[in-house]
Amino acid sequence: MKPENREKSQNAFASVRGVFKTAIRSASASEEIMRTAKFFTNLDGTMKSTHQSMEKIIAGMVQLQERNTQMLDTLHIIPQIHDGLKLEELVRLSPQ
Repeated sequence: MKPENREKSQNAFASVRGVFKTAIRSASASEEIMRTAKFFTNLDGTMKSTHQSMEKIIAGMVQLQERNTQMLDTLHIIPQIHDGLKLEELVRLSPQ
């Protein structure tokens, strides 16, 4: 093989090798991007689930606070029992 042909052949192989290396790097980068996207999708789902759980906890706390308020309202009436209020009056005064 003539030296100039050998050099052209080597350059062509080097060029093809470069194209393959670039393609492999590109495929690896694409795979990494897909893994990252999947991670963030899972993270988003976890965050939504956590947010929903927190909303349920807050709703439960609000209900508990309402029950506590009703109980305190009822406790305010108890001293009036000692003042001689009749049961019918207590029922009328108690929060519904």
